Amino acid sequence: MNRFFPVRRVLPPIVLCALLLPLPLPAEPLRLRPGFQQILERTGVHRISVGNPEIIEARPLSGNAGVLVVGKKEGETDLVLWEKKGRTEWTVEVRESGDSDFEEARLFASAFPGLSVTAAGRSVILRGTVRNAAEKELVEAFARSRKAILSQISLPEERKTLLSYDLKILEIGKGSSEQLGIRWPESIGVGGNWSAGTHAATTFTLAGDFNATLNLLLANGQARILANPKLVCETGQSATFLAGGEIPIVIVTPETRTVEWKTYGIILKITPALDMEERVGTTILAEISTVDHGSGSSDIPGFLTRRVSTHFSTSPGGTVMLSGLVKNEMAKDVAKVPLLGQIPILGELFKSRKFRENQTELAIFITPSKVPEQDPGLAHWEKRERESREAMRYRWID
Repeated sequence: MNRFFPVRRVLPPIVLCALLLPLPLPAEPLRLRPGFQQILERTGVHRISVGNPEIIEARPLSGNAGVLVVGKKEGETDLVLWEKKGRTEWTVEVRESGDSDFEEARLFASAFPGLSVTAAGRSVILRGTVRNAAEKELVEAFARSRKAILSQISLPEERKTLLSYDLKILEIGKGSSEQLGIRWPESIGVGGNWSAGTHAATTFTLAGDFNATLNLLLANGQARILANPKLVCETGQSATFLAGGEIPIVIVTPETRTVEWKTYGIILKITPALDMEERVGTTILAEISTVDHGSGSSDIPGFLTRRVSTHFSTSPGGTVMLSGLVKNEMAKDVAKVPLLGQIPILGELFKSRKFRENQTELAIFITPSKVPEQDPGLAHWEKRERESREAMRYRWID
């Protein structure tokens, strides 16, 4: 009768001891440059092993404060430290240009879709295009903070876009601003430069349904449109609107007698731009110039000029209001200087009884919008621009 007995396999003592030893704990790769050193803050280190002593040197610090690792030449090796709690193993990379710079640049560039990172000898180069000047300054500051990183970035070529500006020049009742949805911030975020001797002109961004509220004010007699020109302009260029005229001024010198023409009336100069976020930035110069009866001489008239230069940014279709350019005291000179009553727009304003009694004011509403590319209505806009320069139609209610 056959009997089967269980066989017990016994592992050799050497193999059993190897299995019982703790496995080394992997650590983050250590990167150095030749001649540079780094301290590993480890306690209880009683043994150090370096795979290739020609690449790095590792020695314990006094007082068991850690291990000093020094890069000697380019290459890659391993470093193992024995401590009371076990073994820890590092992969040490020594590079002259510092692969850490390349990895750091690659990580930084990942936040900018238009950037790429390349290695050129001992340098790391950031190349590509960023979206705006703020991003360009950020990338260049990063490159300046590291000797091995160079910046070769640029801004995108400015896109040429056709923009249309709807300008509404109104006589509007004081106190009607709240109905138009004007935001009154503690400090106006749009800066302006005012000519000497003028009181504060102000720029406001309008909220809500501007056109609907304006139509209501017009229907109730709380506002009237003095002019409604439309300008079409390409980004980077300028468009000018003039409602007024020119006065000849004779200048006599001992040798010559010349005539200079002085412009008067309302002058608006608009320079648009379009950023990467499709917001319309507009620089506007608004000037109101009238003949000043109290200055000048019998031969050469004086002029009173009020000017504001400002910049604002808004989404296409947003409306900005510019006010405070004309004081009602100017209307008192209409009887003294008949020319004032003949100035387009201003003449109608100065004849207004409500304006003379300081119940209304002049306000300019500016609404930019994009003209679609290859729009069949583009010719219509260009025609409107020509017509606005040639002739103006006015509506008045008094």
